[in-house]
Amino acid sequence: MNANDNLRKLCIAHMLQQLEAAEVSDVPFPHFIVRDLFPNDVYAQMIEQLPDAGNYELMDKYNNGAVETRFRMKMEDAHLEKLPEDQEKLWRAVRDSIGDPAIKRLVFRKLENGVKFRFGIPASQVEDVPGFPLPELFRELSGYSIAPHPDTRRKVVTMQIALPEDESQGELGTEFYKRSINPATLLRFPRGFETVKRMPFLPNCGYAFVVLNTISKKSWHGRDHLPPGLGTRNSLLNLYYADMADANSSLLSKYQSRRAA
Repeated sequence: MNANDNLRKLCIAHMLQQLEAAEVSDVPFPHFIVRDLFPNDVYAQMIEQLPDAGNYELMDKYNNGAVETRFRMKMEDAHLEKLPEDQEKLWRAVRDSIGDPAIKRLVFRKLENGVKFRFGIPASQVEDVPGFPLPELFRELSGYSIAPHPDTRRKVVTMQIALPEDESQGELGTEFYKRSINPATLLRFPRGFETVKRMPFLPNCGYAFVVLNTISKKSWHGRDHLPPGLGTRNSLLNLYYADMADANSSLLSKYQSRRAA
């Protein structure tokens, strides 16, 4: 067993323990908040070894006028191999651990109420609902915002882990909304919505929710403009898709070959 496998297994064991203790809520839609998701020493390495900005690609549809605000780094093997060796080993282990099937099964079980509602299945079947992971790194700058949206139905679960250095960015988290008929909501962001919760953007803290997009229930979420002076909002976004064609192909190959062996 190599060092990468040791680190991956260490992360998985720790993550399963922390996910078991995650705080679950159904308001305003099924979600949980998990703290200290990665081992503390691993998280410290993640912050120290965040890839340079040059490894990220611009997502220009999020530009604020002429200002570029959102960037993404894919975590396929071909992208990780461009990193320095130690950095590559770390992020490969992080990717492989958060993309592990055991993590997926526990995430879906913690979100049992939402998975049951979306698919109309009993609790005993929620862990077996298909969900194929796509972990990616994001950088978001001052001026970034995203309007309330429920996410595409191609996604089953949305999961995001905050990657700040300290607690100074705690108010930069994703916001959860519900529709509102209060006229006052038409005069401010988000228009026509009430902010119900803001996820904490704290070190090594994450959240996950089931994507709901029906007439009766939608997983409305978004983010008001990031204010100036608080630096880059770094995060690890891990999406579980219904179709494996949308997922990280390197991860799928790894775990399919492991099952075959």
